Amino acid sequence: MSNTLVNTFSLSTLLSYLGSGSNRFGVLTNLFKSNLELLVPCQFTLEKSEVFRIPSACKELHILAGTAWITVAGRDIVLTTGEKVSLETNKDRAILSALGNKSVSVEFLLTAHSSG
Repeated sequence: MSNTLVNTFSLSTLLSYLGSGSNRFGVLTNLFKSNLELLVPCQFTLEKSEVFRIPSACKELHILAGTAWITVAGRDIVLTTGEKVSLETNKDRAILSALGNKSVSVEFLLTAHSSG
């Protein structure tokens, strides 16, 4: 039996938590005070005209539906449904956009710490 917790947010709700250009994820991580790493999955849909800055706390990005264009560390990556990429946390921030004329549904794992 799995005890996986999945939080699903609209993009505007997610941006209100993470902020645009600032790191509000620190507010959430202040709730946890330990060296135990947790991976918190979050899902959202990015419309064809939207661009999203992936937070530095993102460890892995998984494409649930559609095609995504990701730019990280000067490198372009194209991912389609079912593909995923691992990102180094606290490194260069990545930019995500939908490729083509369709939206892209994405799940990413954020790192957090817990007082286990």
